[in-house]
Amino acid sequence: MKILPDIESERGWRNLLFAGTVATALVYLYNAFFLPGTLTVSPFTIQDDARQFLTWMSRLDDELAMRGDLLADYWQSVCPWLYRAIFGTANALGLEPNIFARLLPVALLLLCAWMGWRVAWLLTKRPLAAFVAAALLTGFVLHEDSIYSATPRAFSTPLFLIFLDGLLRGRGWQMIPTLFVLGLLYPTTALVGLAMMGLSRISWRPFRIDFGLRTWLLCGLGAVAVGAAVIPLAGATSAWEPTLSLADALTQENMNSGLARSAVVGLSGEVDLICQARMGLLPEIVPCWSTNLAWLPNLLLMVPMLLLAWRAAKNSRFQPDGEPGDLIHVWALLAAIAWWAIAVQVAFSLHLPSRYTQRTLSVLEFIAIGQMIGLWLDRRLVAGRRSGATAVAGGALTLVLLSSFVTPTPGLSRPGDIGAMERIAALPDDAVIGGVSDQLDYVPALTGRRTLATIEHSIPYHSGYFGPLRERLEAALAAVSSPDPAVLTDYVRRHGVTVIAVDRALIAYGELPPRWEKVVATPLRAAQQQLKLAPSVLQQRAPNCLLYDGDLILLDAACLTRG
Repeated sequence: MKILPDIESERGWRNLLFAGTVATALVYLYNAFFLPGTLTVSPFTIQDDARQFLTWMSRLDDELAMRGDLLADYWQSVCPWLYRAIFGTANALGLEPNIFARLLPVALLLLCAWMGWRVAWLLTKRPLAAFVAAALLTGFVLHEDSIYSATPRAFSTPLFLIFLDGLLRGRGWQMIPTLFVLGLLYPTTALVGLAMMGLSRISWRPFRIDFGLRTWLLCGLGAVAVGAAVIPLAGATSAWEPTLSLADALTQENMNSGLARSAVVGLSGEVDLICQARMGLLPEIVPCWSTNLAWLPNLLLMVPMLLLAWRAAKNSRFQPDGEPGDLIHVWALLAAIAWWAIAVQVAFSLHLPSRYTQRTLSVLEFIAIGQMIGLWLDRRLVAGRRSGATAVAGGALTLVLLSSFVTPTPGLSRPGDIGAMERIAALPDDAVIGGVSDQLDYVPALTGRRTLATIEHSIPYHSGYFGPLRERLEAALAAVSSPDPAVLTDYVRRHGVTVIAVDRALIAYGELPPRWEKVVATPLRAAQQQLKLAPSVLQQRAPNCLLYDGDLILLDAACLTRG
C-alpha cells in the first residue's frame, strides 16, 4: 500500500496536510474536553491566557455581572469590539465562553493549514515542496500556544496568512479587508502588513517607487482600514493610562529581573533587544529565558529566510504588478524590523516591541525553512537521485513532522481543586474573593465571581490598572500573614471581601505560593518571614470559619474578622 502521494500530485500532498491537521485537531479536542487518560469530561479546562480575556464574559448573560470589578472592567476594555462580538454571538447561539474558547482553535488551525498551503504553493510551485513548507508552518503553529489561546492574538497567524496570500496574488480586495480585520483584532500584525503592502510597490532592479493610481488606492485604502480599526481600541484603554515607559519598567521588580512575571530584561538583568520575550527582535522559538545562548538557535532558524530574502533582493527584477515570489521575505523583514524599532523607542505606547517581529517573521521563517528543504528534496527525487543523504533527510523530516502533529502543546490548564471552583461558582453574585493562591487565577473566567487580585491578571503596562492591582496583592499578603487582627480586618472591610481563599499549605505549614514572588517579590518575602515568626490571625481562626475544606480552603471573611 502506498503511503505517500506521487511527487507530482498537488491534490495528494494537499490532502495529506489536511488529514494530518484534522488528526491533530482531534488530539487537541480530547485534551481540551477530557481529563488526560480518561473519558471523564473536564468542564474547568481552560487555556492559560484565556483566563485573562474571559475574565469579564459573565457580562454576556448579565450586563450587571461583576459590577465595578477592576479585573473585569480592564479586560473588557482591552478586548477589541470585534473579539467581544464574536464571543457574544457564540454565547447567543448557546456556546458559553469557555466552551467556545476551546472549540475556536480548531477552526483557526484548519484555516492556518489551508492558507499555509496556498502561500507555500505560490512560493514553490511544486507539490512536495509546498507540502513541506506548509507542514513545517503548521507544526510551528501546533507548538506555539497562540492559536489555542482564543485571545485576540489567536487570530494573528491565520489572518496574516490570508493577507500574504492576497499580497502574493496582487489582490487588493483581499488584502485591505484582511488588514481591517487584523487591525480590529491584533493591530501589531496589521501595521506590519500595511508596511509590507507599501514596500510591494517598490521596484528593486532598477530601484523605483511606483506612484501610479493603483499604488495610491492600495496604500490609501490600507491606511484608512488599519487606522479605522486601531484608533477605537486605543481610545478604549485611555482610561487606564498612563502607559508604562521602559524607564518605569526598569524600576519595578515584576519587570526588571530575567525571571519576573512581565520581565523586559534578559537573564543578565539588562534590556536584551535581540532575544527577549517582550523586547527582543528575534522570533522566540527557543525560549529566551531558558538559556543565555537561546539567541543562537533562534538566529539560525532565520537563516533560510535571510538567504531567500538576500537572493530575491539581489536577483529579482520584480515590478510592482508582477508576481513577487521570495521578495515577500524582504518586505516582511523590513516592515517588521522597522515597526519593532519604532516600538522600542516609544515602549510601551505601541504595545510590546517583540510582537511586531515574533508574530510575523516566525510565520515566514518556517515557510522559508520548508521552501529550502522541500525544493531540495523535490529536485533530487525528480532527478532520480535517491542517495543516502536524500533518505536521511527525508526520514528526519518525516519524524519531525510526525512528532509535531501528534504532540500539540496548547497550554491548557485546570484548577487544582475543582470542588472549590464549584463552591465559588455557587456563591452569591455579589461575592468578592480575596486571599493568596495561584488558584485564584481561574476564578473570574471559570466562575464569573469577582476576584480582588491574581498573579495571572497582573499585566503592568497600564498604570491605572496595575497600580491598584499591585496594592491589592500586597494587602492580601499582609492580611494572611499578619498576627495583628486589625490588618486582616482592614483588608476585608476596605475591599469588601466576603470570602478569603488560601492554599492548604498556608494553613498547615505557613507556606505562600512561590509564583507570587514574580510579581510582588519583596512583600512576599516579608510575609513569608512573618509566618515563620508566628502563626497569623488567619491561620489561628481558619478552623472555625470554613466554607470549603480542600486543597484550596475557602474562609468566611466576616467570621475571620469577628475572632
